[in-house]
Amino acid sequence: TEDVQETPMASDGGEGRFYVLILTSISVGNSRLNIQFGGAQTTALLGDARSIIIDSGTSLTFLAKDVYVQAANVINRERFYPPEQDLLCYHVENNGDPYEGLPQMTFHFANADWKLPPSNIFAMFRSGIACLAIKDGEMPIFGNIAQQNMHI
Repeated sequence: TEDVQETPMASDGGEGRFYVLILTSISVGNSRLNIQFGGAQTTALLGDARSIIIDSGTSLTFLAKDVYVQAANVINRERFYPPEQDLLCYHVENNGDPYEGLPQMTFHFANADWKLPPSNIFAMFRSGIACLAIKDGEMPIFGNIAQQNMHI
């Protein structure tokens, strides 16, 4: 069908511990981030600074700090809902769909755009509190909350 996309996937450096995708960009809502790739640790382990591990055994998605900060700034600038405690937790209006009004994100991979609805980006931690299920980390990982309800 039209919704089927393909992107190259490879194992890391021949050891086969991880499967990796090539991330070319990220959009938050309609704002495309200006990502400057070049993480030395990512390059050393995975062979390409644009590589991101896809892992169904890791819940959260982890991005390089500069990429995470850019995404967080766009989300905070939009002020979808008032922040709650953590900078990226929001008290949401719980009238029907608790994710209504939160942004979608698109992960732009080589030859494929993976559009994530808010339910794949935010997690409900208690009634009316939605927190971003993406954190900064040393190793980029596309986690299982982002992958939920998708055929991979």
